Amino acid sequence: MSSGAPLYQNLDTAFVNLWSLLRKLTQQGFIGRVHLELEDYSADVFLDGSNTPVIREIDRTANTETVETGTLHRVVLRARGAAGTINVFAGSDEATVKQTSAATSMPQTPAVSSAEPTGFETSTTNRDISEAAPSPTATREPETAFEIPPPPASPSGVVESVYRSGSYQDWPAILTVSGELIGAVERGVNAAGGNFASIFEAVRLELADDYDFLDPFAQTLRYSAGVVSLRTEPAVSVFVSGLSETLRRTINTVAIGDRARRIRERVALEMLPVVRKHAEVLERSGWRAHLDRIVGTTVM
Repeated sequence: MSSGAPLYQNLDTAFVNLWSLLRKLTQQGFIGRVHLELEDYSADVFLDGSNTPVIREIDRTANTETVETGTLHRVVLRARGAAGTINVFAGSDEATVKQTSAATSMPQTPAVSSAEPTGFETSTTNRDISEAAPSPTATREPETAFEIPPPPASPSGVVESVYRSGSYQDWPAILTVSGELIGAVERGVNAAGGNFASIFEAVRLELADDYDFLDPFAQTLRYSAGVVSLRTEPAVSVFVSGLSETLRRTINTVAIGDRARRIRERVALEMLPVVRKHAEVLERSGWRAHLDRIVGTTVM
């Protein structure tokens, strides 16, 4: 099917997040094709430089082939957690759908943006894929479309470019989402019979040598009932790394034995509304990359 060698070849779906890769390529105006190959399923995403791709899916189990416009959610969901490979082919000839004789042409539907998420990706990558590499702080996929939203506006109304992970400096937003994440862990730990307050304070003390702001005696960071405050502001990346490690160790203290999985799933469920509500802040601040590791399971 391809007219040449892949631009990126045999990327493992266990390490490369398909949604993030597609999003990055689209933002760059990439023209070409992204091919996903799983055991009983394959898909081609044809990118022509716009925000509306054409997708061909082949389900070998059901013996079906479909071609649609702008409906990426099935492809991304198939790739999530499945063993397979991704190949990227560049060029305008690759961006053209070449149907096989067995193909069933489906009505093409216009892409419409959707704010509703289908879930969190497991956003891990162990390689640099040049400038098209997906960021470890992955964005959630829309349910019915791929349209990339415009960059958010600043409080002054000026449209800004997307922040790099860890460079976001909106402390009120960061503290709001941090307090709600801690509150989610607190509810999950207490529901499991643990004493969140005492465990959280003990873990903070353990990490105080590495993260000064966590020292419970210094009272630089204060937490109560889902609300966080700071007396001084460390680097955002340091704040997120230290607090995420604190939450991870807090959960690990109670998630042991036969009930470990249920406890982690309970915490993930508690986090879910926070994730849906604050997806943008989670990604920009760098929190997003830590969530699955904190809980020890896929959050969404």
